[in-house]
Amino acid sequence: CFIIWARFNMAAFTHTLSDGLKLQVQLKRSAKKNIILRPVSAEAISVNAPPFLSLPKLAAWLQTNEPLLRQTLQRAPASSLAHLPDQIWYRGEATSILSHPYSTIRHEQGRLLLPDTLSPPQQKAALRRHLQECAAHTLLPLLQTHAQKLQLFPAATALSNAKTFWGVCRSRSGIRLNWRLIGAPDFVADYVCIHELCHLPHPNHSPQFWARVNRHTPHTAAAKQWFKQHGQALFVLD
Repeated sequence: CFIIWARFNMAAFTHTLSDGLKLQVQLKRSAKKNIILRPVSAEAISVNAPPFLSLPKLAAWLQTNEPLLRQTLQRAPASSLAHLPDQIWYRGEATSILSHPYSTIRHEQGRLLLPDTLSPPQQKAALRRHLQECAAHTLLPLLQTHAQKLQLFPAATALSNAKTFWGVCRSRSGIRLNWRLIGAPDFVADYVCIHELCHLPHPNHSPQFWARVNRHTPHTAAAKQWFKQHGQALFVLD
């Protein structure tokens, strides 16, 4: 497993509720035998679970205890529920967030306009879904384009909701890109795609690997610097 790290913290995954809501689960392992739930936001919870409980068993437990999950979400701090950023990064541009009297999200003149009929938490959730859709329509075709140019083809391609990496390459499951890369400039997304593709012939970070990466993108240093300066801001909707 070869990863471009985003930030170091707890493990995280997405759990889908029966109504389709994507719930972000921040998983912490503890010595306690009980599962402990804590609210993080309107769409996220923290779960303390014992180390012997596997992820499939935890997912099954979450599904069985959905009413408890919803009760936990209702206890989320009011500030977390209501917070909507004034701006986000989108394709490398600081983009203002405003409301408008229409029923859909619109991109207009460097702004993202959200329906004013939605509450702030609903606007935040709708914006997150919108950006994930934009990522699917932008990042995955970009990865395919680079794969064709390099003649390096992963087993599969997909987006991830990871909190700890920008991209990951595995021989069996292929390459996954963090959907939050939709906020980064194109040269940064190009770098992540090329980085992960180059792991197919070089499953390491050897000199040969970096030579291949740098042969296909001149932006390695600039991309790393952009992540250092702005990477944390791509998590503003979490």
